[in-house]
Amino acid sequence: TTMTPTTTAATASITSNTCTSGWTGVTVLYHCTSCPTIHPYVYHSYTYVAITTLTRISFSFREDNGCFAIDSVSVRSTAAPTVELISNNDFETGSFSSWTYCNPNGASAAGEVYHSLLCVSYTLTPKSGSYFYYDGAVGNNDYLSQKFTTVIGQSYNVSFWLFNDAGGGTSSADILLSV
Repeated sequence: TTMTPTTTAATASITSNTCTSGWTGVTVLYHCTSCPTIHPYVYHSYTYVAITTLTRISFSFREDNGCFAIDSVSVRSTAAPTVELISNNDFETGSFSSWTYCNPNGASAAGEVYHSLLCVSYTLTPKSGSYFYYDGAVGNNDYLSQKFTTVIGQSYNVSFWLFNDAGGGTSSADILLSV
């Protein structure tokens, strides 16, 4: 399944915590509460127009009775579509290398990079390659983010593969771009 909406430069406000304090110019690419089950992985693609020279992509998840996964995160300028701007975008280092992970309230079952993992009713594996990002944060959201260089006014294609094994509890997901 493929989703290919286009975003505008509209901004939103988000709850401030030790992870998000100071974030401005927030654009919400994807948001859900009481998130549905999504498997296999679903491809999401967006177009974003940069408002600054350094942009942050962030993934924030909470899934009290299940888990989310992302893989193959990509940001490419429409002016240079062969140049990947996200480092370790497939998590193939097997670690958070080039990413910043933040768990402001100590959620359990929080974000990790895995090769394979049993989650509720489904064995998670990477969409491609050997590793993926898993997140089953219980009780509170956690955050995974990375900054990349942008040119003000230039368009960027932002994409990722998203999975969710929803177990029926409290859940939320936010995929954001910010300054």
